[in-house]
Amino acid sequence: MIAPIIIGKATLYNCDCMEYMRGLPDNAFDLAIVDPPYGINKDGQKKTTGGNGGRKAHEFKGWDSSIPDSAYFKELMRVSKNQIIWGANYMTEYLPPSMGWILWDKGQRINQSDGELAFTSFQRALRVWVCNRVELL
Repeated sequence: MIAPIIIGKATLYNCDCMEYMRGLPDNAFDLAIVDPPYGINKDGQKKTTGGNGGRKAHEFKGWDSSIPDSAYFKELMRVSKNQIIWGANYMTEYLPPSMGWILWDKGQRINQSDGELAFTSFQRALRVWVCNRVELL
């Protein structure tokens, strides 16, 4: 049994998500919000200097070398009634058609992406969310 970690009203499990999902009944969650690896090899960062504030270096670990396989998406769709999947533009081959995408406009133009895309299972018009992540701090 995996021991949960309780933080306020949230229950966290430090485990393999595939192992955990296999033990869940169908539609165990009303909504799953996930941000799986995009397969773009951006799981680390070299120390930078100059115009972007000298960002801290992080060791490359290799976890972002590929996207999850079809089994992950089948389990995710089975255990959740609805889904929001960040970075889903990198894994459309495993997703059903949807008009309900979200575009997060990061509200700043930096050396990284100006925005991110999320698939949703909601059949509603695409929405743009403008939120500068620095202003959240």
